[in-house]
Amino acid sequence: MPVKLALNALRGQAGFTLAEMVTVVAIVAVAAAIAIPKADPQTALAADAAAGEIARAVRFAQREAVRTGIYHTISIDPASQVLRIQRPAPSGSGSITVTHPVDKRDYQINLADDGMPRARIVGALFRYQSNAVTNGTIFGPDGAPVDVAPSKFLGLPIGIVLGTKEISQLKEDAQITVRYGNVERVVRVAPVTGRVSL
Repeated sequence: MPVKLALNALRGQAGFTLAEMVTVVAIVAVAAAIAIPKADPQTALAADAAAGEIARAVRFAQREAVRTGIYHTISIDPASQVLRIQRPAPSGSGSITVTHPVDKRDYQINLADDGMPRARIVGALFRYQSNAVTNGTIFGPDGAPVDVAPSKFLGLPIGIVLGTKEISQLKEDAQITVRYGNVERVVRVAPVTGRVSL
């Protein structure tokens, strides 16, 4: 008899059906998916890798200029997604692309062709004290990023610059912006020292 009384007592209690429980769980799951932003760690890591590759190239150009005593140029073309490192040609006219120290090919980075098709260079901004704005810089033998007036080259090697009036220092940190998916990273080049940072 005590069992029968217990069953009768349970029948009188209100509760939730399985369908109601499933509905509540589904609503909570949808709300959580909307409220919590997607955190894709791979996107952030890929953005870091692309920006790191750009930073290594800029550092290499600066160190080669210091090591060789010859001006080295980096030029960035956001339209074609290419970064090139060049130095004056031995003949004295024009320039040649520097050789990569590891694979011995021309040192240029093309994010679209280098296994990172979603990584993009979205901007390169170098402002100089002469008010010139370019998408690259020239590292001098002292490692400083400068802009040299084109009229000073006149077919001569970049290393032979006549005077310093046509050499302009960076006015502020230069910025190279890299985007991978919805994550952006900025590579900065300091004005006087040429220090590269992320």
